[in-house]
Amino acid sequence: MPGIAAAVDLRDVGVRFSRDGRDVVALDAVSFRVPVGGFTTLLGPSGCGKSTLLRVVADIVRPSTGTARLFGQSPAQARRDRAIGFVFQDAALLPWRNAIDNVRLPLQVGRRPGMKQGRRSAEELLALVGLGGRAGAFPHELSGGMRQRVSIARALLQEPRILLMDEPFGALDEITRDRLNDVLLDVWRETGTTILFVTHSIHEAAYLGQDVMLLAAHPGRVREIVPVELDGPRVPAVRDRPEFATLTGRLRRILETC
Repeated sequence: MPGIAAAVDLRDVGVRFSRDGRDVVALDAVSFRVPVGGFTTLLGPSGCGKSTLLRVVADIVRPSTGTARLFGQSPAQARRDRAIGFVFQDAALLPWRNAIDNVRLPLQVGRRPGMKQGRRSAEELLALVGLGGRAGAFPHELSGGMRQRVSIARALLQEPRILLMDEPFGALDEITRDRLNDVLLDVWRETGTTILFVTHSIHEAAYLGQDVMLLAAHPGRVREIVPVELDGPRVPAVRDRPEFATLTGRLRRILETC
C-alpha cells in the first residue's frame, strides 16, 4: 500500500477486562508507531502487558479504547489478508510432521480460494534459517533452537508484512539464544519484514532492536521508547563495546522505575 509511513500505529489503546468480578486494566493509553521494515523490541516487567499488546496488533485481543492500525488498515483486515505472522515461545510443531511439512502447514489450514505462499518456497525458508539439511527431520529429532527456526520459517511462508514474536527464545540456553538472535537479524535484513519482538532480556532487546519500547506495569503503559544508536552491523562483538554497555545500563535504570 503506497504512501503508508507506519507498519504499526497505535493511538491511546486501552485494554480492560473483568477478572473475579473486578475490572482489570491491562493496557492504558498506549501510543506508538513502528515504521515499515522496522524492528522494535518490547521490554518490561512481568504483568506490564507486553503479550497483550502483541495480541492487539494481531487482532487476537480487541482494544477497549483507542485505535490500532497496521499499514493503514485495521488489524482484522491485516489478519484476513495474511499480513501478520506470529511466533510464540513454544514452537508448537506437529510431532507427526517433519520440518518441511510443518513449514507448509499454513497452506493447508484455513485455505481460501487463491491463497498461496510467498515468493520463497518452504525449502528456501528452511535454508534461510539455517536448516537446509534438516527438511526431513521430525520435531523430536531437533533441538529447541532448531524447532524455533522451523516455526520462524513457517511464519514467513506466506510472506507476512509484519512478524510478531512473543519471547520466542526465552526458553533457550544463552549460547543458542545468541545464535538465533543473529539468525533473526539475517532473516530481517533478507526479507525486509517489520518485526515487533517481546523479550525479558535487556541485552536481547538492545542487540536486536532499532528501538526499544519499555513498558511499565499496573496498568501497562509506555514508559519510554529508546532509540538504539549503535554504529556498524549487529554482530556478536557489538555486545563487548562500551556504548552497548552504556545502552543496556540505561535500559536497566529505566526498568527499575517501571
